[in-house]
Amino acid sequence: MPGHDPLNPLSGLIGRSAELDRLRETVRTGGSLLLTGARGSGRSRLLAAGAHLARAAGHRVVVARGATAAPPLIRQLLLRVRHDLPGLPGRTGRHALALVGLAGGVPPDDEARLLADVFAALNRDRPTVVVADDVDRVPAEPAALLAGLGGPLLLAGDGARIPALLAGAPVIELPPLTDRDALRLLESREHRPVGGRARVEILHRARGNPAALLELGCGGPLQAAFGHEIAGLPEPARRLLLHLAAAQPPADASTVQAAAGPVGDHPWAAAEQIGLTTRHGDVARFTHPLARDAAYRSGTAHERDRAHRNLAAVLTAEPGRRAPHLAAVSSGANRALAADLESAAAAFRARGNLYEAAGALQQAAERSSPASEAARRFLAAAADAGDLGAVDWTLELTAAVRGLTADETLTGAAVAVAARSLSRSGRQHEAWAMVTTAEGSGAAVALGPAIAIASLTGRTEHRRGLTTLLEAAGPATDPLLAALARLVADPAQRGGRELCDDVVVPPPSAQLDDARRFRLGVAGSLAYFEDRPRLAMAFLRAAVDVPAGRRPSPSSAETVAVLVDVLIDAGHWESAERYADTAGPVGMPMAAAHLDSLRAHLYAMRGDTAEAERLLRTTWARLDVEQNRAIHVRLSRSAGAAAHAAGDYQEAYRHLRSAFGADWEPLEIVTAGRGIAELAAAAARTGHRDEARLAVRAVRAQLGPAPTARMRMLLHTADALLADDDERAEHHFRAATTDPAGHQWPYDRAMARLHHGTWLRRARRPRDARPVLTAAADVFTRLGAVPAATAADRELRASGQDAGTGSDSRLSGLTAQERQVAELAARGLRNREIAERLFISVRTVGAHLHSIYPKLGISGRHQLS
Repeated sequence: MPGHDPLNPLSGLIGRSAELDRLRETVRTGGSLLLTGARGSGRSRLLAAGAHLARAAGHRVVVARGATAAPPLIRQLLLRVRHDLPGLPGRTGRHALALVGLAGGVPPDDEARLLADVFAALNRDRPTVVVADDVDRVPAEPAALLAGLGGPLLLAGDGARIPALLAGAPVIELPPLTDRDALRLLESREHRPVGGRARVEILHRARGNPAALLELGCGGPLQAAFGHEIAGLPEPARRLLLHLAAAQPPADASTVQAAAGPVGDHPWAAAEQIGLTTRHGDVARFTHPLARDAAYRSGTAHERDRAHRNLAAVLTAEPGRRAPHLAAVSSGANRALAADLESAAAAFRARGNLYEAAGALQQAAERSSPASEAARRFLAAAADAGDLGAVDWTLELTAAVRGLTADETLTGAAVAVAARSLSRSGRQHEAWAMVTTAEGSGAAVALGPAIAIASLTGRTEHRRGLTTLLEAAGPATDPLLAALARLVADPAQRGGRELCDDVVVPPPSAQLDDARRFRLGVAGSLAYFEDRPRLAMAFLRAAVDVPAGRRPSPSSAETVAVLVDVLIDAGHWESAERYADTAGPVGMPMAAAHLDSLRAHLYAMRGDTAEAERLLRTTWARLDVEQNRAIHVRLSRSAGAAAHAAGDYQEAYRHLRSAFGADWEPLEIVTAGRGIAELAAAAARTGHRDEARLAVRAVRAQLGPAPTARMRMLLHTADALLADDDERAEHHFRAATTDPAGHQWPYDRAMARLHHGTWLRRARRPRDARPVLTAAADVFTRLGAVPAATAADRELRASGQDAGTGSDSRLSGLTAQERQVAELAARGLRNREIAERLFISVRTVGAHLHSIYPKLGISGRHQLS
């Protein structure tokens, strides 16, 4: 793969950073490790990486290969360390050399004891790491030899078949790759690059298995190995596997057997014995996607067609399940088959199988008449493909709709689906060009994605273009959607406030269809832009929360990102974290980037700057900044918060400055405007007051004469921080901290109070500063905003008030987060539990504990209580 250096197993690894970290730690501590996982999951590659890390650390590495009996294994291991044998003490080295025929003499009879003595002596010199792959195939006696070596072992094999003597080592079970990493690996294929529907098919069928991602559609060594195993089975078993491969998953074992014909008394035993298939109840499945591919390819074209016909004959009473098999062996228009395929698609969609649903609908469209019916089915297929993130496939399907009909409603819907798919993938300019083609009633359908595009790009021409599109859509446009379009086009227009009040929040038990959820999402977005957090949270939660057992809509990820933003601003940080972690956007990289930018901001505000910076780096690396300015601005604010938490105010200013253009116009008004106080604070500390005043002026001009209560508070805070005289500063600080509406944004108001209290203390008014700083510190502590709480405590102490808790005076030397970590550790929580409780990384917890012990004058966590 590109970027892979065959001499360095660490290069080109995708999606295994956590496992590599665990390998590094194991090598550092001299421990043992067992790598398990499905075939093709990368066990051998990671094992080679572990050997590389051990050599780099100065360890002696001994690789055992292919030994299936004890005497050959003993000789193989001794030959691999032959250059070290002459230096061993006593007669150990001479006996070992004699055993492998490199010296004269008679070796002892107990070869196993000699091997153990050799490795014990080698380990006294320096760590000797024994590396062995496929240990699931090692018989009991050689396994006992490996276990008896006494030094560190790096092993890999099938976890279900590891010999008991080797199963005691700590285990890493390699999971399937995430959707994002699977896509990265698929795109790295050097041979036969794939796109369109083929790419989605491989991602769907591979289920995150690295070997399957690289070999499906083009073959490879693992697929060949499965083919060899299948070829060795008796004919009835091969015929059964061909029918199972042809069946649509999940496949009923009884249905497959009936279609395959006579297969004997124990038809599945041969395949199960060699690990090709499993059964749970009556459901049969292949253990590996490449095994299914190999089984299907094992038959001739005639045999595959016959398998589909046999399955269709057995499924006569189930038209929806029968239809895909008839479609596989027929072509041409067939209205009855098209209807059955559409029914099959509905069943697939109900199970969450959007790939099969889109494929069945495309087949239905290709067999449909008249053209309007075909266009309708192509459009439905495009919607499913779009929710999969399959941009190229979606564009192919929507192009088919526009080629079949001139109906403005259908073509407008096709434009909307295509534009939404392009926008979700970050291709905003193409998406905007698409929505501008909508005409008449189609413009109303395209208005929703157009709003999302203009919000993401922040470009003036896109925002103003919403007005043109709104005029084309006509008076029948949903008033909520129209108000949102006008607000994005011109943030000074405040026409949505009354409309929000008219929307009723449904009870949690209400059954909501997709249209109602979409409208609630629009109302929530309108409330978000209008800075009405309570209404926004109610609408957006109703839009994204689904009853237990029902799958959320894939498109809800975009709404979840807005909800997480609102929850952070409203001080509900734990809820924000839960929603951000459960959204799991698939095929929607911009929604994922938006959520990651919000996670980074949470990490920064909590003081975990290392994790925030890691997330920022990886998110920026996959973002086209020019096309997705809104996400870039959010990342800039998060980076500014992380730099501020680390005390690097120049870096904070640099990041916050990047949310504005060369002329100080905000790249995107909403998020940049909400960061104006942060920019002013960084500017005041770094000598950039004059420049920051230009940013304040630009934001104020964009918002018009009637900004929201929140923006008034933030602008007053910025004006106070940048003021030239005390009287103006005092006026603006009081306006920022005393507005009754400010309680809706606890962090923003507490930060305004921290700045005010700091200003009062430095103006030699400590008595006035203390209550302001105390109020700020209380909010920061409640939120878990560790850097801000630490700053407030520091200012309180400087003002003459003891900010401590009255406990041991040594605790006053701890930061706010160190104190939280110490208290939780004293209660007996483990590092991982502390990390989950405080929403920081396990590594950060360990770093804090290493800092805490010397400050408290203790040697370990057992003394914390």
